[in-house]
Amino acid sequence: MASSEYNYDESGETWPFFILALLSFILLPLTFKYVARVLSNTNPAKENESIKGSISETSESLAVPNLREIEGFQAAQKSLKIFNKTLVVLVVGWATVFYLAKYVTKEADLTGLFDPYTILDVSFTASEREIKSHYRKLSLKYHPDKLPKDLTEEQRLEAEQAYIRLTSAYKALTDEVTRENFLRYGHPDGEQPTTHGIALPQFLVEGKYSSLVVIFYFMLIGVLLPLIVGKWWSNVKTHTRKGLHVDTAANFVRKFADRNPAKIITPEVILDYVLESQELKQEFPNLSRQELKQYVFAHFDRKTVKNEKAKLKLISKLPFLINGLIDIAVVFKLQDTVIAAENLKKSIVQAVPPTGKHQDLLQLPFVDPEVVIKQPIKKLGKLFAISKDEAKKALGITDDAKLARALKVAEHIPSLRVIEAEIKVPGEEDGQVPPHSHAHISVKFLVKSPRLKSCPEIDDERLKDEETLEYMKNPLIVNEQQPPLPYAYAPYFPQPLRNSWSCFVISQKENRLLEDTTSYSLNNIDLSNLQLLQEDWIKGTDAVIGTFKIQLPAPTGNVGKYYYRLVMKNNAYFGADVDIPIDLEVTPVSIGKTLAGLKKKMAERQEKEAESDYESDSDSDISDPEEDSLAGAIAALRGSNTKKKKTSDGNEDDEDEEEEEEVFTDINTDTEDEDDN
Repeated sequence: MASSEYNYDESGETWPFFILALLSFILLPLTFKYVARVLSNTNPAKENESIKGSISETSESLAVPNLREIEGFQAAQKSLKIFNKTLVVLVVGWATVFYLAKYVTKEADLTGLFDPYTILDVSFTASEREIKSHYRKLSLKYHPDKLPKDLTEEQRLEAEQAYIRLTSAYKALTDEVTRENFLRYGHPDGEQPTTHGIALPQFLVEGKYSSLVVIFYFMLIGVLLPLIVGKWWSNVKTHTRKGLHVDTAANFVRKFADRNPAKIITPEVILDYVLESQELKQEFPNLSRQELKQYVFAHFDRKTVKNEKAKLKLISKLPFLINGLIDIAVVFKLQDTVIAAENLKKSIVQAVPPTGKHQDLLQLPFVDPEVVIKQPIKKLGKLFAISKDEAKKALGITDDAKLARALKVAEHIPSLRVIEAEIKVPGEEDGQVPPHSHAHISVKFLVKSPRLKSCPEIDDERLKDEETLEYMKNPLIVNEQQPPLPYAYAPYFPQPLRNSWSCFVISQKENRLLEDTTSYSLNNIDLSNLQLLQEDWIKGTDAVIGTFKIQLPAPTGNVGKYYYRLVMKNNAYFGADVDIPIDLEVTPVSIGKTLAGLKKKMAERQEKEAESDYESDSDSDISDPEEDSLAGAIAALRGSNTKKKKTSDGNEDDEDEEEEEEVFTDINTDTEDEDDN
């Protein structure tokens, strides 16, 4: 049995690589995470400029009285993303890596690895003659009697060691006994003692400093590692998967579980729920819920407060908490709570009171709220149907330049004009929805500017989806094929916010949300229509048609009629919501319609194949297709000639045609007529 020994890193060749590997294992993922967070902090103004139809109007001091405080808050948030504890760890860590790599690491000594082919510089397929030839050349170089006399003692010793390895390598490839040792034990001298490499000098392990190493390992494994894991586990236990504090989530659950069905849920009620969050209690320990509520209402009135920094910090956190409340309300299927929460979130983003009928106008810059709420105009489209003088009176604006900028913002607020909304199943003709099929809601819409009047007529052909292979596998792929929405114009909100629509499907029979359809958000829309002139808009040829699809719970139910309601709530703009009914009729499978659809598809495919065959070889003889092939089936449906299938002996398969006719006559293809009657 081979003996074993410990091999310490006395020359410092191994331990620096061990430290480098350990630091890289920690620093690389931390660096990627830090860089991703910094890069996500983009400039909304510059990004919006690259998206057609986005609002590029900037926030100015005339429109935003607390602009300086907002800019200071945003600068502080950017600084927190860049200059934090993570940056300190990365700087120190990578500095250590650079120092070790440049000044401490040495070239590893690989003399312990025995590879005769490498030592003799020959290939694995080298013949014995080639091996001897290389051995002679290298022997002349390293033989002790051939070495120059001016070599130092160290150089001479290295050359002698090289000659010994050279001789051992030659014997390992030529001498039978040595070769057998090499093949069995990996070394020409036979079995070698087992060594255990320790990437530390011996004096640190067995000398007077060994106690320091033990203390270091104890601090690392017994103290630091449990602290890191404990902090991570504590965060996991105290927060939900989406980052909501568990006490906050529990409070929301209690509110919904114990709610009075007769109580009307309003945005103000939602605000009271949110202000009880544990996150706000920890962030503002010296402020009561009533004081926080006063800050929020000051924000609605676009007024500054004494502690403006605390107000901005509060406002920036509210949308996240409202989204957490919505997620829980969805589980309880409370559509009234969800809609009220979405309206509150929009009010916070635009700094507009959540109640009233003039929010569409109040979200514009430079408006006078006291004037707006006393006049009859409520919608943005009306502003473009009256004269500029009347628009000034409606908005309470006296300056022409301010009016122009307010109208510029108004005309770029997108609304969705739905032109088709129905439930479809990929591959089904005429919108049929068979029982237990995987159906989805397909919404076709036009993005419309408030300054554009009416809507163009759209041909039915433009509303059809191109049924590619990818589409048939996943119809929802079209949701990602449009450009992303820009950042919303929200000069009073202290953080950049992307515009989007949250989509909810409500079962009208049960008056409850469909839980499986609430995770869909409309984030990609082409806004090119906002730049169209009125005459181009009416023509409709240049109008871009948007598509959005929502997967219904699968499989679709039994035969019958189902009534749904699709609600699409915009997260930033008033006047951009959608609320439409959608009916679903699950019909039994009709053999007549199925055969008709099959004939149509097969005919279309046959025409495409015929065209491609004609283009590739127009002069070739095209024989009749075999009856068992796809082309033969299409030809049979058309009444064309087909060839009989040949059997293994070369003869045509002659089956009784009368027997086939009897089989087909047993199928009742008049079910469609019977259903109509």
